[in-house]
Amino acid sequence: MNDANSVKPSVWAAAVALLASLSVVMVLLRLKIPFPLLPFLTFHLSEIPVVIAFLLLGFRAGAAVSIASWLALNLGAPFQAVVGPLMKLLAELSMLLGLYLARRLRGSRERFGRRELVVATTLGALTRVAVMAAATFALYYLIFPEVYLPFAGKLLGRIFGVSFDSSLIVALVIVGLTSLFNLLHTPLSVLPAAAIYKAYRKATSP
Repeated sequence: MNDANSVKPSVWAAAVALLASLSVVMVLLRLKIPFPLLPFLTFHLSEIPVVIAFLLLGFRAGAAVSIASWLALNLGAPFQAVVGPLMKLLAELSMLLGLYLARRLRGSRERFGRRELVVATTLGALTRVAVMAAATFALYYLIFPEVYLPFAGKLLGRIFGVSFDSSLIVALVIVGLTSLFNLLHTPLSVLPAAAIYKAYRKATSP
């Protein structure tokens, strides 16, 4: 079940529904780890089923599971539902884009050895970091500066014991820390998913 073009629609839908359900359960159980440098950012274990869906069935399947997880997060507070889950969705989709590009470059779905894993993780991290850096800067400095910059400035002051006089510097520091978070989150999502995928391939191979 690793070539989406050869999978029956009913099987594809069932597999996506199963992985989406798993991701949603992980979201509702709050299986996440705070990022120490910016505690409002969290490492979500619910991303692992998203990557598994991609590895098994391709980009559309991974995106479908990611959207299901996003819908589950929207059960939270109204403001959180507008911003936090949307940024998580954007992070996952941009990571999947990098994984898709890696798959296209390698030109093979069957092989997923160490080299393929390194390429996939690297490209997934690069696309995720680039997209989320741009989105974070836009959110903090261009779209809602009156909401996010004062909060970010106070938070950075408490964490690092320094004050920032420039709003631009605050925004850039937040972008830098967010980029580090997304750089670390990519292998946290990809490596466990790849291990599960390889175990599945081994168990189902003739």
